[in-house]
Amino acid sequence: MSRLTEPSAESDPLQRSRLSTLAADPSHSMLSGLVAIAPRLAMTLAFAGLVQMMFDLISR
Repeated sequence: MSRLTEPSAESDPLQRSRLSTLAADPSHSMLSGLVAIAPRLAMTLAFAGLVQMMFDLISR
């Protein structure tokens, strides 16, 4: 049976996700840039929020 017709084909790590396929499209350069920086931006914002909460708790 082909890998393309098996139900487990969706979880195949070698298959590109829809988002990465869309981001690879050169006509969506802004989306491609956002997809590239999204993980680092999310971690930076989460860390900044954690620091803000720590300073708020310390100052009470």
